[in-house]
Amino acid sequence: MDNLLNFRRPTPLITAFLSLLLLLLSSCGSEPRNAKDFTLQSSHGPVSLHDFKGKTVLLFFGYTHCPDICPAAMNNVAMALKSLGALSEQVQVLFVTVDPDRDTAEHLAKYVAFFHPNIIGLTGTFEEIKQTTGAYDVEFFKQGGDEGSGRYEVIHTSMLFMINSEGKFLDIMSHHTDPDDIAIALRKWLNSDPAN
Repeated sequence: MDNLLNFRRPTPLITAFLSLLLLLLSSCGSEPRNAKDFTLQSSHGPVSLHDFKGKTVLLFFGYTHCPDICPAAMNNVAMALKSLGALSEQVQVLFVTVDPDRDTAEHLAKYVAFFHPNIIGLTGTFEEIKQTTGAYDVEFFKQGGDEGSGRYEVIHTSMLFMINSEGKFLDIMSHHTDPDDIAIALRKWLNSDPAN
């Protein structure tokens, strides 16, 4: 009885993980699903997912004040891109903020450039970000600190979405996937993609 009384509802992150798992399972043995298109703002103007048709896209949702997960994931992605050599020109990395209150397009541009020149940072209004994250079953919410002073964390789903040159899901990887495994996955799809 005590165990029943102590039962807790799944957290949003667990719910999001289960949704992603179902997405992967539903695509097994069938045609890959289309990734939802979106348009957000970069430091150079509007950017849409469909702008990169013909390239493999790595999509990550994070934020620049993230203390560990986001910089570690971007560092792994950057190392993977470097190991691909010339093949990396066929890959576009998109970093979509889940903290639009603090992450301006200009601030994002400086942040992602620290890791690799082939990463574009994207932001928008809260409603635009919420719509985009919802299309990918990504959850995020503010926690702790003082929102008025800008000192808070954003708890968020942290997965790497791999999308092929035709805008279809190829893979979903954990944020802590190491650079070699990211590079292997990218190389596999790039070498088999007729667009290349």
